[in-house]
Amino acid sequence: MNTAIKRTLLASLVVPFALGAQSASAELITDWGYEVNSEFSNWTQTGGDGGVTASDSNRTLSWGVSDPQSSVSITDVSAGSGLMTNGGYVTGGTFTHTNNVLPARGAALESFDLTSTLTLTPANPAGDPLAPESRTFASFFNETLNNGNCITASISNCDDIFTIDNIDDLGLVETDDGFEFASPSFTIDDYTYTVFLELAGLAYLGEEACTEAGASATCIGLITQEGAVNDFETRFRITATEVPEPGTLALLGLGLAGLGLSRRKKAAQA
Repeated sequence: MNTAIKRTLLASLVVPFALGAQSASAELITDWGYEVNSEFSNWTQTGGDGGVTASDSNRTLSWGVSDPQSSVSITDVSAGSGLMTNGGYVTGGTFTHTNNVLPARGAALESFDLTSTLTLTPANPAGDPLAPESRTFASFFNETLNNGNCITASISNCDDIFTIDNIDDLGLVETDDGFEFASPSFTIDDYTYTVFLELAGLAYLGEEACTEAGASATCIGLITQEGAVNDFETRFRITATEVPEPGTLALLGLGLAGLGLSRRKKAAQA
């Protein structure tokens, strides 16, 4: 048999087997355990009597000179499994604003950072926990006066307003249900994984509400009713895409180079 033909056949046989061996060595992580820990930090307050106090390891901020006070709080969640790759959402914790009518002379929450830290642990196949990944939401809060001079979107007298200031830094992705925030992707073996976090109720607030909150006209945030406990659920999901390993690309390149060399020799002989 012609030597060039033999080399061509060898390349065409070796490359598929090598590709198969490389693919077999990497397994998709289909199920994850997870732990979400959140806390408030860097909070500021308006002028007035009293101030903002933190409790429950900085998972609750309270303010107001009357009883009951107003507050914001965040819950933690954890599970040994159940976060399925390319599957649905799992609960990431509840953000709660207890919005009570307060005297105008009292100090109120004005801004805060909310940092959520996610730790993933491969459940199937089992593996060691990954390094924690944190996302910080820089938020502004407007404790509105309860004088009837409310924004049009208000349901109560008058709804309070939250806005998120650093949306451009958070990997914002618009969805049919609102907005998600994409965490930095990471690669394990032949797969790249991305976690997406969603906060229920997050929306463009409109120019009137944004102006009232002191934010840009296209701000994103939440509005909360007076005299009510306002719960907003967070949830997250994880996706994966397969990527070739460097070794696979190198083998493929060698195979293609072998085919090209044989063709050049054949052309030269002709």
